Amino acid sequence: MKHAVHIIGLHPGSLEPMESSRQIICEADVLAGGKRLLDKFPEFNGELLTFFTPVAAFAEKLDELRQSGKRIVLLADGDPLLFGIAESMIRNLGSDSVCVIPCVSTVQLAAAKIGKGWKNFEIISLHGRTNSSPLFGALQRVADCAVYTDHINNPAVIAKKLLEKGVANYTMTVLDQLGTSSEKITTGPLDKFLDFTCSDLNLVMLTVGHCSCNHPVIGRSDDDFTRQKGLITKLPVRATGLALLGLSRGQTIWDLGAGCGSVSIEASFLAKNSQVFAVEKDTDRFEMIKENVRKFGAFTVVPVQGTMPQALAELPDPDRIFIGGGIGKDSSTITEATARLKPGGRIVVHAILMGSVQRTKEIFEQLGWQWQAMQLQASISDKLAGDIRFKAQNPVTIMWADKPES
Repeated sequence: MKHAVHIIGLHPGSLEPMESSRQIICEADVLAGGKRLLDKFPEFNGELLTFFTPVAAFAEKLDELRQSGKRIVLLADGDPLLFGIAESMIRNLGSDSVCVIPCVSTVQLAAAKIGKGWKNFEIISLHGRTNSSPLFGALQRVADCAVYTDHINNPAVIAKKLLEKGVANYTMTVLDQLGTSSEKITTGPLDKFLDFTCSDLNLVMLTVGHCSCNHPVIGRSDDDFTRQKGLITKLPVRATGLALLGLSRGQTIWDLGAGCGSVSIEASFLAKNSQVFAVEKDTDRFEMIKENVRKFGAFTVVPVQGTMPQALAELPDPDRIFIGGGIGKDSSTITEATARLKPGGRIVVHAILMGSVQRTKEIFEQLGWQWQAMQLQASISDKLAGDIRFKAQNPVTIMWADKPES
């Protein structure tokens, strides 16, 4: 007889099972999990299986034991479905082969300790991860956050990253060894934690103070940006270009020839938890990008200074590319950009000069990509002689194409 694998959550810190789970653990033939969790059950008489990677191989071993008729309990910390092992096991074994019995989560326990309702917290895991964009994105949305850490992404490292980004108006609380006799809770401003040390068993809570910031997601006035006179993708064509990019969650986006960073900043608010690389060679404009990032709290924007295409070499391959600062007379930038664009990705080019339009067209056709174009010219109301006139902006040709999937 094949039994479902029981994934049982233990109380955070104390690692005590719920009363309803004790009998299931006692009757198991195999007790699996991390060493810290297994050590909590020295009296268990059955087979012990310490967790190992890769996860798929561990799941295969559990399935092999399950197929032989053994009753298996996989121990987890807190809620196994909240950045825990259960999702991976369901994906590998199938939902019919798994029974999840959750306990109170670490986040719930932490929220109770600091007296904050947790329903509106964004819960983020940096455990075993190198990409901090989900955290930066949550802070960009001015959300309270609960952050799972590890020995690399510890509280001191997190505090340093946030201060380097210009994050302000947040209080950090570190809950160290939560739910144990050694529990310690420390609260303060981010700079208090730059040299902070604690055990690896901790959770970080980031709570925002009063914020009067009310920037729109899209449609900021050109005058809101720090910029060189005339050097900005103006609001009408900026909004159109952003719409044509087809932005969505978790993308990697390149803004090439970023100028003051207006496209990057608005893209970062539209594409939740994405990384936006704003590439600009001019030193003054590069500094303006950094200032605008701080001004608008666009923490997922990464300013990159350098000459293209060389500056693109170290960037991750993009899902979306915007070129608004000229494609270059030798076409090397757009050639490199189209080569690096992920299959199924999209590139949008804004061009004023006919030469740029022609070179873009030629490259798309050489690649065999289907492309489209529109020319957009906006006229903005302007005071003149005690009345109002419409002042024409430069016409801009917008060209876009999708890279074939294969």
